[in-house]
Amino acid sequence: MPAVQLTDLTLYYTEHGAGSPLLFLHAGWGLAVNNFAYQESALADAFHMIVPDRRGYGRSTRVERLEADFHWQAAQDMFALLDALHVNEAFVWGHSDGAVIGAIMAITQPARVRALIFEGGHLYNRKPLSQEIFEQLYRDPTLLSQPAQDRLATYHGQESWQQVIRNWAGAWLDLGKREGNLYRGRLDEIICPTLVIHGGQDEHTTVAEVEELTQRIPHAHLCVYPDGGHCVHDGRLTRAACTLKLHEFLSSMPIG
Repeated sequence: MPAVQLTDLTLYYTEHGAGSPLLFLHAGWGLAVNNFAYQESALADAFHMIVPDRRGYGRSTRVERLEADFHWQAAQDMFALLDALHVNEAFVWGHSDGAVIGAIMAITQPARVRALIFEGGHLYNRKPLSQEIFEQLYRDPTLLSQPAQDRLATYHGQESWQQVIRNWAGAWLDLGKREGNLYRGRLDEIICPTLVIHGGQDEHTTVAEVEELTQRIPHAHLCVYPDGGHCVHDGRLTRAACTLKLHEFLSSMPIG
């Protein structure tokens, strides 16, 4: 697994396929759960896919906690990774926390994000539907199912996976103390074409919240999968249709 050494951390990543760069950004538990394996295979003929472990995840540099502003830090990390790989601009597909990070990338360096896929993401700092989950898992990550624990331990390490979960839950508990949204009121600065995809059965973010987010982004279109959950791209009933939709969306972009 290749890695890049940045100023204060090492980021590990994998690469798949050939074509226009497509950066995948994982959710809060990392690539141990809801990874992009289906897309890595299905899109290999069309895109050069870059799939990193973010700061604090997988084999990348460990952290003892995630700050409440971790999405903004991660956006900076991802641009540093692209710089190290000599990628000037890329399509960005983010899931959950990764969707938030992708949107912040599009806000802070708009010329470098050709198009944004915002999947299963969030608008507000406060997540009432998930508050109890955050509190429970911050106290005791072993409340997760045994299969989830096994996957997390295999990916992050037996000695590290519980800290990964506590970091994630703790950061969201800190965010819950804030008013407003995750984007500092700047969603209208996203100028790239944006496709928002969301599951109608998402247990963390309501469709109404995502509809509001979509309305705040100038060139955004919302696609809801009624039977989809929080992870449309990895759901057995939605991943094929979702991946085809995204392929068509990205293939419609002008050649960079």
